[in-house]
Amino acid sequence: MVIVNARFLTQKVTGVQRFAIEISKVLRELDSEIVFVTPFNIIDNDLAKQLGAIVIGKSKGSVWEQIDLRLYLKSKGNPLLVSFCNTGMIFYNNQVVTVHDMSYKVNPKWFPRAFYLWYNFLIPHIAERCRRLFTVSDSSKKDILNYLNIRQEKIRVIYNSSNLNTNNNFEQIEADKYLLSVSSLDPRKNLNNLLKAYKDVDTKVNLIIVGLKKDNFELDEALLSERIIVKSYVSDDELASLMRYAEAFVYLSFYEGFGLPPLEAMSMGCPVIVSDISAHREVCGDAALYADPYKVEDIREKITNLLNCDQLKTELILAGKQNIKRFNWFESGQKVLNNINELV
Repeated sequence: MVIVNARFLTQKVTGVQRFAIEISKVLRELDSEIVFVTPFNIIDNDLAKQLGAIVIGKSKGSVWEQIDLRLYLKSKGNPLLVSFCNTGMIFYNNQVVTVHDMSYKVNPKWFPRAFYLWYNFLIPHIAERCRRLFTVSDSSKKDILNYLNIRQEKIRVIYNSSNLNTNNNFEQIEADKYLLSVSSLDPRKNLNNLLKAYKDVDTKVNLIIVGLKKDNFELDEALLSERIIVKSYVSDDELASLMRYAEAFVYLSFYEGFGLPPLEAMSMGCPVIVSDISAHREVCGDAALYADPYKVEDIREKITNLLNCDQLKTELILAGKQNIKRFNWFESGQKVLNNINELV
C-alpha cells in the first residue's frame, strides 16, 4: 500500500503545490491503487475528486500531518508515505519526502521566525529518516547535501515541467503593454529591486505583479505608481493569458530551487528575464536574459535592452520553445513511480 500526503489540496497553488498536483495526477493515471489522503478543508474539490482523495481526521495543517495522518497510517500497518511539499512526518521512517530547496537555511531572514524554527527542526529530521528524498534540480540537490546530514545516494532529482492547466482560450485581459512578474510577495523574490529598476525605465510599458502577500514583506510604497498593477491571485487561465501577451516576464529571485514561473512563461511564448543564479542557469539555459539580482542598474539595463530590441525578443521566444521540451510532467511522474516501486 502506498499513501500520498495530499495536504496540498488544502493550500493555495504556488510552485510547490503545482509540483504536487501534476505529479499526483500522473501517479493516479499510472497506478490506481495509490491512495491520496487529505484534511477536510479542501480548496479544489474537482481535483480532489479526480485523485480519489480520502478525507481523514478532524484536524488540519501541521497538526493533521503529525497526528491524524500518523493514526491513519498506523491503522493501515504503517505503509509507504509519499509527501511532495517540503514537509513530512517526524519519526516516521517508511516515507519519501520532497525538499524543494534550502531557502530557509540560505537566509533565515527571508521567513517569519516561527516558520524558520519549524523548518529548521522538521526538515533535517525527515531528511535523515526518510528512505528517499526528491528534489527539483541539481542545484537544489547540491544545497541539500551542503546543509543536511544525508547520503547522496538517497536523493533523486525530479524536474518540474511547464504546462499550465488552462482552457487554451488566451483572451487579452490587459489593453496596455506590460511587463509581468509572478511570485509570492516575500523577501526572497526581490520585488523591491525590480520596482527600483522599473522606476527609471524610460517606457510607457506598465508592470503587473501577481503574487500572494506574505506577512513578513511589504512592497515599497514609495516605488509604487499608477503604472504598477498588483494582483493578489489569478486563475491558471488568467495567468496564461497574462503571460501570452506580456512584453516580457521578469523573475529576479535571490534564490530558487527550480523557479517554475519562467518556464511557464516560455511555454506561453513570452521572453524571459531572470536572476543570474545557479537554479535559473540549470532550468532556463540559453533561453533567458540574465540579470544580477543585487544590481538595480543591471536589472534596468536588461529590461531596457529587451523592450527596445525586437530581434532579442524573437530569439528568446524561439529559444524558450526549445528549452521547455526538456521538461515533461508525465516523465517526471513516471520517475517518481519508479522510485516508489523500488521501495514497496
